[in-house]
Amino acid sequence: MKITALTASLSESSTSNRLAQRILDAAAELATEAAAETAAETAAADPQASTAPLETETINLREFSHQLVDSMLTGVPSDELDEVYAKLRTSDAVVLAAPVYNAAPIGLLTMFLQLFPEAGLRGIPVLLASTGGTARHSLAMDQHIRPVIAYLKGLALPTAVFAATDDWGLPEEQTGMRRRIEAAVQELLELTSGSGQGAGNSRGASTSGAHGTSRRVEPVDEFDPNTITPFDQLLGR
Repeated sequence: MKITALTASLSESSTSNRLAQRILDAAAELATEAAAETAAETAAADPQASTAPLETETINLREFSHQLVDSMLTGVPSDELDEVYAKLRTSDAVVLAAPVYNAAPIGLLTMFLQLFPEAGLRGIPVLLASTGGTARHSLAMDQHIRPVIAYLKGLALPTAVFAATDDWGLPEEQTGMRRRIEAAVQELLELTSGSGQGAGNSRGASTSGAHGTSRRVEPVDEFDPNTITPFDQLLGR
């Protein structure tokens, strides 16, 4: 299973990068615990069984900022941007982390998502994370980015993670940041593990037939012109 974190920070040492790393660390820790439990349960039945390790990767959009502007102006993405798109589309889960400025996530992230291939996040769980000066910005990521993820057919988790300045200096007993991160990561892992081979490898759902056989159900794009019933037919004309 692979989780890709996409950050839109303006520096390598930013709190957004630190938050993304904490989320990935929590995911690795919880995934290891779950794998150990699964291994213990399956060892007796199949001693040769093995559990695939969790793979993580962090991509900072700051490195592609000029290419994003060029792509916005020309409509042609660079090879490097295409590679980033491909990495996200083949991930089992995605973490988006960005700072909030003036009540909105940094434009670097929104520009990237506006250039992202349509429906490119289909079926992929997405954890939204953001940082800001005060908790007054805690819903900015939900208000601005969650609708975009829905348009790209991604599965934005119900729980988002926001870290204010005080969260980095005060003890866990007062901030509860670790508990919030673990709650969101638990949702991410549960949704990802329920996707079978992983969203990056299979976009279709599988259901059991009458005789227990598995059949693949391909996703339907409700905006596909070939699947939309003409309005005159809906009116019976």
